Amino acid sequence: MVDSSLLTFTLIFFIGYLGYRILSFLHLPGGAVTGSLVMIALLTSQGIEWATLPSYTNTIFQVIIGTTIGCRFSKKEITTMKSILVPGLLSSLEMIFFSLLMGVLLAKMTGIELGTALYASVPGGLAEMGLIALAFNLNVVIVTLFQFIRVISINLSVPFIVSQYHHREQKGVDGEGETVVSQETTKEGEDKAKDKRTIGKILATLLAGGIGGFTANYVGLPVGGLLGSMLVVGILRTSGVPLKELPKWLIIFAQVSLGGCLGTSFTPAMVTTFKTLLFPVLFFSVLIVLNGLAIGFLFYRILGWDLTTSLLATAAGGATLMTITALELNADAVKVSLLQAIRLVIILLVMPNLIPHLL
Repeated sequence: MVDSSLLTFTLIFFIGYLGYRILSFLHLPGGAVTGSLVMIALLTSQGIEWATLPSYTNTIFQVIIGTTIGCRFSKKEITTMKSILVPGLLSSLEMIFFSLLMGVLLAKMTGIELGTALYASVPGGLAEMGLIALAFNLNVVIVTLFQFIRVISINLSVPFIVSQYHHREQKGVDGEGETVVSQETTKEGEDKAKDKRTIGKILATLLAGGIGGFTANYVGLPVGGLLGSMLVVGILRTSGVPLKELPKWLIIFAQVSLGGCLGTSFTPAMVTTFKTLLFPVLFFSVLIVLNGLAIGFLFYRILGWDLTTSLLATAAGGATLMTITALELNADAVKVSLLQAIRLVIILLVMPNLIPHLL
């Protein structure tokens, strides 16, 4: 008999992959995650029930993404990590203040209980905020709905905005792009001639990332799978260990699977709630997107980062999803992931302790 979890995961992946191909055909950015998420969300909203996947499933996908980022580390990234600490703290404080303001406004506009409104407005992660709301006996459906629509809104709008800027920035350097393709083709040819050694290095890279990711997840570090694998692989790379970059198909597999798993959160109960709160959900989602864009442009002007990296680093779309988009658009994935992680850690540490004092 086929295990129900395995069957569910297989269906989620293939349906999600169809969504990815549709968005790729339409030349929309972030298609692997967003396309999969939207396809599965549409089916889930119609009442389709999925078997519960093992708790480690999401961690595996985070490890793959974190390992991919870690492979980009070099000695100069140590300086980068130090330089983003202050911007990370400042953007976190701004996000906390903005979230509290949005939560109070949401409660006054809709009559939603204040605690529920505050947790619905905090960009601390869809699963994380839902679990905290459950612990405080708040309305989990409303909290999850606002978090879900926020993720969808940001992952549809921000990647599109930065991709338009990215395409304009790339105009006039077509020859340079051809050189890159040529180099990649040459590299692929060399890899085929050394299949056994390449596979061994890839497995070693995944093992290192897995140890770091699952250890960080075990000790309770937010997005531990991503951060732990990124740091362990990054440290090994900067130390001179010849770890092999992961193949593109494996990265796409992780992106499609992650998006599909997120899509299973959009239950019929959320659809019913969404219909009654349509305007507030859309209105506050737009405000959160605009707030992230404003901070991103400030980073671009003040810190001198490229605009793509600035917008992705400050968007409240989640560390994993924004990092994936950074990889797709050749932004500085290290800066994006670290800044997102700093903000998430601060929000998860501060908000659950701050909000009860406001109720």
